[in-house]
Amino acid sequence: MAVERVVVVGGGASGVLTAAALSRRSEVGGIVLVAREDRVGPGLAYGTAAAHHRLNSPAGRMSAWQDDPDDFLRWAATAGSPQDAAEFSPRRLYGDYLESVAASLPRTTVVHGEAVDVRGGAVVLADGRSIPAYAVVLALGNPPPLGRTAPAVRAVADPWAPGALDGVRGRVLLLGTGLTMVDVATSLARADPGTRLTATSRNRLLPRVHLDVPQPAGPGVQGDPTTVGGVVRAFHDRLRACDRAWQAEVDGVRPQVNALWGALGHEDRVRFIRHVSRHWEVHRHRMSPIVAAEVHGLLASGRLVIGDADGEYDAVVDCTGPRPFAEPGWNPLVDALLASGAAHPDALGIGIDVDAEGRVQGASALFAVGPARRGSQWESTAIPEIRQHATEVAAAVGGPSS
Repeated sequence: MAVERVVVVGGGASGVLTAAALSRRSEVGGIVLVAREDRVGPGLAYGTAAAHHRLNSPAGRMSAWQDDPDDFLRWAATAGSPQDAAEFSPRRLYGDYLESVAASLPRTTVVHGEAVDVRGGAVVLADGRSIPAYAVVLALGNPPPLGRTAPAVRAVADPWAPGALDGVRGRVLLLGTGLTMVDVATSLARADPGTRLTATSRNRLLPRVHLDVPQPAGPGVQGDPTTVGGVVRAFHDRLRACDRAWQAEVDGVRPQVNALWGALGHEDRVRFIRHVSRHWEVHRHRMSPIVAAEVHGLLASGRLVIGDADGEYDAVVDCTGPRPFAEPGWNPLVDALLASGAAHPDALGIGIDVDAEGRVQGASALFAVGPARRGSQWESTAIPEIRQHATEVAAAVGGPSS
């Protein structure tokens, strides 16, 4: 059966990867990409102008196409910026690549505007326009932070907002010690050598570092553990038995994570989030070696301290990362779908409740990719997983590949 039109809501990486996968499906007659941004492709994640902001995964894993892993590398070479497969490319270069992919997609139309609802088989925009759709895909990317702050002369609730860090200097408190903190700390330190940074979090764990020379991924955990304790024991067994670096073993578990997550009961998922998730995240979401060297230099010099928040600060920056996708108030479309009952939070309240194909539970023609799936499928935020989501949704919507 021919599919007349699929509307993809989101003009960043999630939206472009979804539109790309749909464009490979012969039964999809047309694709509409709804984007708030003037520039389609980079989004917030890859729209940075800072050359020192690097990808957190090697370039060889960053193709937009599930069946063509070298596409980004070929494009970069053609664009005059050749990249090695093991290189951690500038994020702005990857944003340029996504923009190029978006511009090249057949049967794809970009509509600039903000989607605020899905009603009567159509996507409704804030300006009153309505776009009929056979199916709708939520590809909204990561939500902004919750906006936690502390007393200071200046509080920055969202460090990714345009101009948010302009003029931030002096004594600065960074709330969070993950990859967002790494980006903010290196940016502020470069902007003003006199800035002194304190980063704080509940566990004070910093992201670990990728290998300089990647090793082949390990085979993953053995058996079929169905509890958090069982998964942790199985992983430790792999570490004791292997002759690889731990990074390679983590990379081997990564493709298994969503299946392992699916086998856990609700209480075990809660237990994982409470006791294990932060330790997994700092090993799974790692710094590139070049960025890690800069961060460790800041730590060694005392310009960056990981510790308690004490005294007064000239500025406080929320670096805690995205809020839960199902949290109200950050996106009018998500708010409308939750309010109407067209979508529901997952059992953990993290994302939208979806099935294995990304179809929103209780809806036949509403799908989600990327961070919206986080509670149902834990690994849902990086390009390889989003690319897989896009392929799954395209298969569910569009039929056989062209």
